[in-house]
Amino acid sequence: MRISSSGIERDSAPFELSFEGRTITAYQGESLAAALLAAGVAAFRTTHTSATRGPFCGMGVCGECRVLVNGAPVRACMEPALPGLDVKIAPAFAPASSVGASFATASNWSELAVDVLVVGGGPAGLAAARVAAAADLDVLVVDERRKPGGQYFKQPAEGFRVDESAVDAQFAEGMRLLRAAREAGAKIMSGATVWGAFAADAMAVVVDGRTRLIRAKRLILATGAYERAVPVPGWTTPGVMTTGAAQTLLRAYQVAPGRRILLAGNGPLNLQVAHELVRSGVEVVALVETAGSPFFSAPSTLLPMATTAPALLATGLRQALGLRLRGVPIHYRHALVGVEGTERVTGAVIAAIDVSGHAIDGTRRSFAVDTVCVNYGFLPQNELARSIGCEFKFDAHTASFAAQRDADGRSSLPNVFIVGDAGGMRGARVALAQGALAGAAVAADLGRAPIDVKMWRQEMRRHERFQDALWRLFAAPPLITQLADPATLICRCEEIDRQTIENRLQQQATTFGTVKRTTRLGMGQCQGRYCATLCADLLRQCSAREPVADDFFAPRAPSKPLAIAALAGDAGPEPAAVDILRTPGRDANICLDPPADPTAP
Repeated sequence: MRISSSGIERDSAPFELSFEGRTITAYQGESLAAALLAAGVAAFRTTHTSATRGPFCGMGVCGECRVLVNGAPVRACMEPALPGLDVKIAPAFAPASSVGASFATASNWSELAVDVLVVGGGPAGLAAARVAAAADLDVLVVDERRKPGGQYFKQPAEGFRVDESAVDAQFAEGMRLLRAAREAGAKIMSGATVWGAFAADAMAVVVDGRTRLIRAKRLILATGAYERAVPVPGWTTPGVMTTGAAQTLLRAYQVAPGRRILLAGNGPLNLQVAHELVRSGVEVVALVETAGSPFFSAPSTLLPMATTAPALLATGLRQALGLRLRGVPIHYRHALVGVEGTERVTGAVIAAIDVSGHAIDGTRRSFAVDTVCVNYGFLPQNELARSIGCEFKFDAHTASFAAQRDADGRSSLPNVFIVGDAGGMRGARVALAQGALAGAAVAADLGRAPIDVKMWRQEMRRHERFQDALWRLFAAPPLITQLADPATLICRCEEIDRQTIENRLQQQATTFGTVKRTTRLGMGQCQGRYCATLCADLLRQCSAREPVADDFFAPRAPSKPLAIAALAGDAGPEPAAVDILRTPGRDANICLDPPADPTAP
């Protein structure tokens, strides 16, 4: 259903599109997913086992919201709703006719040279762009969303009239940051997907169906993170989505993801979004948190938060009290253990968990809901950084990667910076400070006058202390695969269940590659983003060996789905395509052709 928030109004007349022959009403600025969900559509595609799927990540990562638009497959969460579209449920395999339709946009690759390329228009990316552009550098920000702001500063889409004096503080701060970056001279390319990272100075970006190869003297990767979900029976049912996807619907499109919603997971985002849903008139039947109640936390945990960022602490406590006053039950030290429904969600099952993260017998409770939102933390989007050789470490305890980088975000490759959550989870405030520090470091690298960074370093240290205290407050058993039964899908895309993976592991499949080759795990549209860390946990259990970063699937282009026409276009014979990836005078070791001698280096 559509909602209304303070200071944000729809500024266009409704129009119509077709979904499976049914007329759907939509508005300018809405994503196709938002329009369909507002109309009560839950299932967007079918799988090769005839199961149905709906939107999950809400940010173009998972591919679960695929539909056919005028015969061509698209990600509905990234596709604008337009008048007259003919939308159909996407089959497991796209019809051959859709391939021919894609070639209508084929064109040559073009090249673009800039001083600084910033990938990602969230807090870290915009902060970096603002500082670097103010130093009189040629700065280009490429962002996959149609409106910059990232996951934290989600901005209302086109088609909404916004009163900056009336919107909430988070909206307003994002608007100011975006405006400051533009006023400093940063150029922003929205709706642009970086699909290939061939070298630090060779990044392939597709926008409007055409690919550009962008060469930059310095690369700042501010790709952010995506949400981590915990597999439980039924977690692929249409109506289960990440909490961030629900918040995007609310804040960017003014659409509620459902009418009766349960939120589950760990951390402050679930609390914030539950509060926003209730304020929007949506019924939140329960908030399920794996940590204990913050109201019984030791003063030693709350005091650092109160001294470093009292406003943030006060906001969180106010949100928790607000839910209580509105009658929303909060179940601490509980987890979602199952989802009911087939074509769409009809219920959710929760249970108390023990210190190892397993459900406690006799504590299960069921709720009648039409939507379940989940967030158990975040995973860095590091595919581009890993593709060009930036070094990462994998922490099996948190099932997360951390980049090797200094305080300014400079990675193991000196010309590449990884800022914000793309290199490790530290929150939006740390990302803002680190982005600014990276912008200043890039300016110094390229010969600009030194920039006083003392304030940003202080801000970064202050908010790092806050983050340390925050996650002590939300300390909980790390859930990975504990709640998955043998039939629970681990790989959503290829529909590989836990039992199948464990069978392969018991048959001496001791590497990710072996599991992949024998099951197809990790070969779907999300390219292992969701299943890789889960497989790592199962591999650790079977082999008693802690996985390391090099064990994981090697990231490769294209890192996001795109039409073959945008990839190949009219690029000419293979030698020309290889030359496009080389910079004259650079000792590059990138080559698409294998050496004649297989034993040669």
